[in-house]
Amino acid sequence: MSGRKDTHDLGFIVQPALQRDWELFGRQESLKSLLNAAQGLASRYDAHVGAIRSWDSFSNAHHDITSMEDDFLVIIDSLCNLDLLFYAGNYTRNSHLISIASTHATTLLSTHLRKETIPNKETCYSTYHAVNLSPRTGSVKRKLTAQGYSDDSTWARGQAWAILGYAQAYSWTKERKFLDAAVGLAQYFMHRLETSPNVVEEDGRGRYVPLWDFDAPITYTTVDGKQAPLRDVSAGLITANGMLIIFGQLSGTGEYESAKRYLEYAMLIAKDTIALAYNRDEMRLGLDEAGGILVENVNGHRFDAILGRSTANFNENHADRHWDHGLVYADYYFLEFGNRLLEMGLI
Repeated sequence: MSGRKDTHDLGFIVQPALQRDWELFGRQESLKSLLNAAQGLASRYDAHVGAIRSWDSFSNAHHDITSMEDDFLVIIDSLCNLDLLFYAGNYTRNSHLISIASTHATTLLSTHLRKETIPNKETCYSTYHAVNLSPRTGSVKRKLTAQGYSDDSTWARGQAWAILGYAQAYSWTKERKFLDAAVGLAQYFMHRLETSPNVVEEDGRGRYVPLWDFDAPITYTTVDGKQAPLRDVSAGLITANGMLIIFGQLSGTGEYESAKRYLEYAMLIAKDTIALAYNRDEMRLGLDEAGGILVENVNGHRFDAILGRSTANFNENHADRHWDHGLVYADYYFLEFGNRLLEMGLI
C-alpha cells in the first residue's frame, strides 16, 4: 500500500499501524514504508496549483469530473494526510516534503474555508468539502460536496477533518495562520452544536454529538426502536482530537484561558458520545473441538464497532450511501482520544 501513487489517502492508510510499529518496536520495514508513502503522496503535488491532487476523478448523479488535464480535485480530508509529509520530512530533514505540506495547507485556507459571522464570537470558518481547481491557472472552477447534504452546506466530518488537519499543521510548523484556522473552525463547530435544534437531545444526551451535516434538514432514523436524528459520531471524535491538540498548542503559547475551553469541550464531546453511542451489543468468543474459533452473538445483534451512529455518506446523489452504523473512523479516533489524554498526562 505504501507504494501507491493513485491516492492522497496514504496518511490514513499507513500511519495508524506503521508509525506506531516503528515508534514502539523500531521495525525498520515500517519506517521504510512510511517514508515511501510520503514520497508517493508528494508525487501528487502540483506546484502550479499549490496543492496535492486528492481524487483523479469524481462522478455521481450531479457531477461528472473526469479530466486529469482540465480538473484538479482537492478535498478537505486531505489536510489530515499532511501529517505524513511533516513526519517524513522532519525525520529525513527533507525540506521539500515539509514545503509541500505547508503550501497545500496554505492553499486550502483560501479555497476551502468560508468566513462566518457569528454574533459575539471570534472569527469563525465553515468548510466546503471539495473544490475543483484548474491545473493550468490554479483558479477555482467549482466548489462542491461528495458526502455532505449540498455543495454549500457544512458537512460535519469535513469540518472535523479541517480542525484536526490545521491543528496538526500548526504543531509541526508553528505558523500562526494554521492555529488561527483551527481555532476558527473549532469555534464554528461548537457554535453549530450549541445552536442545533432541541431534537438532538435524546433523554438528556446528544447535544454534543453532531448531526451528519449541520445544514441538512433533520433526517430521522430508527435507533433501538425509537426515532432519532441522523448523526455522525466520527465527526465529533475527530474534532475532539483536534481540540486536544489546540489545547496543547495554546497552552504552549501561554494562552491558558483560551486553551482550557478546548480541553473542556473535547471532554464534553467524548462523554456525550459514550453516553449516546457506545455499543452495548456483546459477542462471546470460544473454540470448537477442532480448535476453530466460535463467535456467538449474545443478544442477537452482530457486534460491528465500539461506537454506533456514524454516517459514512448520506448525499442523495451518491449511489453508495451508508448511514447510522459503526465506522472505523469513529472507533479509531475514539481510541486516539484516549491515547492523547494519556500522552498529555490528563488521565
